[in-house]
Amino acid sequence: MTGDLARILTDDLGLPADRLADDASLDHAGFDSLAVVELSVLLTDRYGIDVTDSDIKSAATLGQLDLLITTKRTGR
Repeated sequence: MTGDLARILTDDLGLPADRLADDASLDHAGFDSLAVVELSVLLTDRYGIDVTDSDIKSAATLGQLDLLITTKRTGR
């Protein structure tokens, strides 16, 4: 997982750093419905990318979520 995503998850969303592994599920990492919405808004505000709530929820792991965000940021 990239440092950018890890910082957002810990600093902005308050998720516990010890649960943030690439293979961790969103539930295990501490995501709830509010965290999903907040992450979507933060990604739009900071990076100008559109990652919907359903995009986030469809990621099985934090590693997949990181890949999704990286792909949207780079346009590939």
